[in-house]
Amino acid sequence: MSISVGELFKDRKTDLDLELVAGEAGLGKELCVADVNRCGLALTGYFDYFASERIQVIGNAEVEYLKKLDQEIKKEVLEKIFSHRIPMLVICRSLPAAKEIIRVANLHEVPVFKTPVFTTKFISEITNYLEEKFAPKTRIHGVMVDVYGVGVLITGKSGVGKSECALDLVKRGHRLVADDLVEVIRTSDKGLFGFPQKLLRFYLEVRGLGIVNIKELFGVGATRDRKRVELVVQMEEWDEKKNYERVGQQEQYHDILEVRVPKITIPVKPGRNIAIIVEVAAMQGRLKKMGYSSVDELEKNVLSEMEKGKHKN
Repeated sequence: MSISVGELFKDRKTDLDLELVAGEAGLGKELCVADVNRCGLALTGYFDYFASERIQVIGNAEVEYLKKLDQEIKKEVLEKIFSHRIPMLVICRSLPAAKEIIRVANLHEVPVFKTPVFTTKFISEITNYLEEKFAPKTRIHGVMVDVYGVGVLITGKSGVGKSECALDLVKRGHRLVADDLVEVIRTSDKGLFGFPQKLLRFYLEVRGLGIVNIKELFGVGATRDRKRVELVVQMEEWDEKKNYERVGQQEQYHDILEVRVPKITIPVKPGRNIAIIVEVAAMQGRLKKMGYSSVDELEKNVLSEMEKGKHKN
């Protein structure tokens, strides 16, 4: 997985406010790692373990250090840095780019950018951006809704009522994340996040009604850009021959990008209010995270009553 420097530069989803000052010919260079390198040690002439494949960043300390260097030493060290085929260099805090940096960057076709963002904030922002870009991804046919702060991914066959359930949930005050195709990424801490396709954001397809714009109908507060996937709800048509879970003792899981997510299966038939069931499932999931289980408490109460009966006998 990689993206070009030019893609990063043109991506308006970032708040990095990059300004190209040199090396335009190198915008096609590829970024292949999410890590960033602050190249202070390289400026002193120490190149052991120099991470040349990373975005190179310099801030106030590096700029001030360069100012104090002898001109010939400055040329030599910058020549050595840029000859390592670094993908790009970013100067933070809108600090001026030295003439020698611009000359060497153009010579080696390495893009150099300026940004008003402070160095530590820039490193954090660009790392998060690249980690998301390079994260393992998949697309899942379904609907995702934020229900009481729990990211619920609703799946099932086409026509089973996923979008209608989502519409009912939004009407009840919950927030739509995505409809039809949910983009899911896995972060470095093995968290899963779902978000909508760009063109389908805010839209929900309801059979018999058509396409509705949730933001326009219910306000921007009824939508979310992304949400952690914490529960999978599998909707399926009721099968009289199938034994469905009635107690909730058997835990079900759904594997997404090698991460196990709690799952429940909801059989659908006329008269069942699926939205309420999803709401309760989300609240149950929150309680389980806090260490409470309705099943365990019921079992404990039953055993307690059985013990009382033994003592009476």
